Amino acid sequence: MEPVATHTGGIWEAVLRFLSQRSTLTLATADEAGQPYAASLYFVHDDGLRLYFLSSPESRHTRHLLNRPEVAVTIHGEPWDWRTIQGLQLTGRADPVEDPEERARVMARYRAKFRFVEELPQALAHARLYRITPRWVRWIDNTRGFGYRVEWRLG
Repeated sequence: MEPVATHTGGIWEAVLRFLSQRSTLTLATADEAGQPYAASLYFVHDDGLRLYFLSSPESRHTRHLLNRPEVAVTIHGEPWDWRTIQGLQLTGRADPVEDPEERARVMARYRAKFRFVEELPQALAHARLYRITPRWVRWIDNTRGFGYRVEWRLG
């Protein structure tokens, strides 16, 4: 699979480092009637800012994806000082990962990041892997100044 985006430079690298240091994302979905829902999920990422999560096919958020695959995501820390706020906001599309090679590659990354997964073989056998492909990304980094942000539109 080709990267969603190829970026170099300090800001893109800072975003990738930030994602490596975080464990959970907040996924916003909507049901058939447009009613919103949010769920916190463990995730891994790749260098193109694709995000991957495991979830039960019966969960509310994954059922929403069947009819409305468009999602919004936030990833952030829990700072108490505005000068240390950093976070990512994005919109995109969430789809199940069907390709066996992609699944194997991502699951290796998932197991390395979340060692406890091996303790849950039944849950893991039942879970599906999903990919969020971002279309719009906003990086907020108050360590560079109040309200500092960079946005990308991705293909």
